[in-house]
Amino acid sequence: MSHDVRALTADGVVFVDDAVVLLERDHPPYEGSWVLPGGFVEPDERAATAAAREVEEEIGMTVEPTAFVGLFDAPDRDPRHTASAAYVCEPVDADATPEARAEATQVGTFDPENPPELGFDHAEILGAALDVHEN
Repeated sequence: MSHDVRALTADGVVFVDDAVVLLERDHPPYEGSWVLPGGFVEPDERAATAAAREVEEEIGMTVEPTAFVGLFDAPDRDPRHTASAAYVCEPVDADATPEARAEATQVGTFDPENPPELGFDHAEILGAALDVHEN
């Protein structure tokens, strides 16, 4: 019997004032879609550390993960067969401005209650993050 291995990713939900930071992906899957910053957890790091690292790599903001949102593991969430640990991440510098870096065509801030259509299961993650962030 063989077992497929599911890779672990981490996503950061970054709120700036009353907006959420999203990036437009520049590669598949979901190329051209708006998503939360995130990516694969390296073998030598924890998921929260990976979320902060990916946020910095993709939108240029240093953040601190402050709340675990949840583990998102629907089998169809990502064609690469991943599960994602999501965290609310607070900017370390309140005056920091997000900018498009690795893997991002552009970056923007959006009303978290009315975001653009999101890739992966990031609408579900954002909804759960709003519940965590508001409490």
